[in-house]
Amino acid sequence: MNIENQLRSDSRIERLMKNSNWSGAAEAAIQFLIKGTECPIASWRKSSTWAQVDMVYKELKGRGVR
Repeated sequence: MNIENQLRSDSRIERLMKNSNWSGAAEAAIQFLIKGTECPIASWRKSSTWAQVDMVYKELKGRGVR
């Protein structure tokens, strides 16, 4: 499973994606981390949602998931 699928299937990310208040920032963070897509709302990059996605991404990268 590639890192994007691993990230999306992580329970912490699933929880963020199910909440309408957090899903936009979570999706933007995933797109930024995986594809380098710029974030449409600058303040999202400072949000706890973004930080949680980034944390899970770094954990997965540390395990060698590609």
